Amino acid sequence: MKILIVQAQPDPASFSAAIETAFVRGAEAAGHSVDTINLVNEGFSPCFGQPDLDRYHGKAPVPDDVRDHQTRVDAADVLTLIFPIYWWSFPAILKGWIDRVFISGWAFRYEEGKVVGTMRDIPVYLLGVGGGSNDGYTKHGYYTAFDAQVTTGIFKFCGIRRIHTHLLLDVESGAEYRDAHLETAAELGRSIT
Repeated sequence: MKILIVQAQPDPASFSAAIETAFVRGAEAAGHSVDTINLVNEGFSPCFGQPDLDRYHGKAPVPDDVRDHQTRVDAADVLTLIFPIYWWSFPAILKGWIDRVFISGWAFRYEEGKVVGTMRDIPVYLLGVGGGSNDGYTKHGYYTAFDAQVTTGIFKFCGIRRIHTHLLLDVESGAEYRDAHLETAAELGRSIT
């Protein structure tokens, strides 16, 4: 299988990068091929600008950088997003990637006043890395908010139903948490079928 990873952390020494390395190690050990988009390193602009508006209004084609990323998603059998959790959500660059890449006509369309998701229903793995605790996230309703905003509001909206969310929390609380998360990431990579 071909796995596309979209990484939203520019620091190669970050824990998000370590999670990516562990996930890739597991996936490659299982015989999968991996393509990675590091949004920062590739210089992807998250800003929905005039070329995007012109495309939306039918005045211009899809911008080249967006078309390239859509092609890479289309070629994948599995999509994995690896990201640090900022302010209960994605980093801005990852949200901007979704804003610009998951566009009408490719990810969804309007049909008789209703939205129809048009993306292939490939498995999506969301690996969010956070310093907060499970207790804190539970207490404040983070899981429900994330499910509404991301799982339903983005992926299900676009027709994807197989979404696997793994929030790797407490990363600031000690090596035992980080070590367990690295093993989880490697096992997730190995277990993709």
